[in-house]
Amino acid sequence: MNLLLGQGDPYDQAPRVTPESLSETLRATPEPVSLIVTAEFEALDALLASDQALIRSKVARLFLVGGRAEGFLPIDPRLKERYPERFGGDPDPAFGRLLTSGEGVIWLPGDVCLWRHWDEEKQEATLLSTLPAFCLARHPEPMPWLRLFRVVPARVAVDASGKLTELLVNAPSPNLYVVVAVDGAALSRFLVAEVVS
Repeated sequence: MNLLLGQGDPYDQAPRVTPESLSETLRATPEPVSLIVTAEFEALDALLASDQALIRSKVARLFLVGGRAEGFLPIDPRLKERYPERFGGDPDPAFGRLLTSGEGVIWLPGDVCLWRHWDEEKQEATLLSTLPAFCLARHPEPMPWLRLFRVVPARVAVDASGKLTELLVNAPSPNLYVVVAVDGAALSRFLVAEVVS
């Protein structure tokens, strides 16, 4: 089972996610879930600080989508030119704490996991960084991942502001797994097969 924790619809008047609402949702799940987090990092961070046992019993895999690996992983410079919004913004302390929590994190950096969906009508590509996380969560066994993603054990460190200060891939004492590359063509074929089946 998958659970998405992300930004709500701007037209939806429902309240934002709180540590209490997230706790209630997790307690109601009959089995551990793959938790895909694209926003609302503060709520999960607060719940982890107050009830780590709940997170450990109800979250099988924690997919964090966001942050930037620029300066630590090779990034195509054309991406920064075409999509500068993916490379701006301030670090998020809550995201940084989750990243280094050691809670079975699989990190999809926002500047690496940019899958492009070509829109024939608009004749332009749309960036979808959450979609790779859904694919990972849908197939909890690692073999399908290896065809779509290059996922490696890594050790990361952040400062108090949440800024990444260290990223060592294939580190002897990793604290997470990080997606360092996405095979866009293979991901497209995989998604077409998933939709058709």
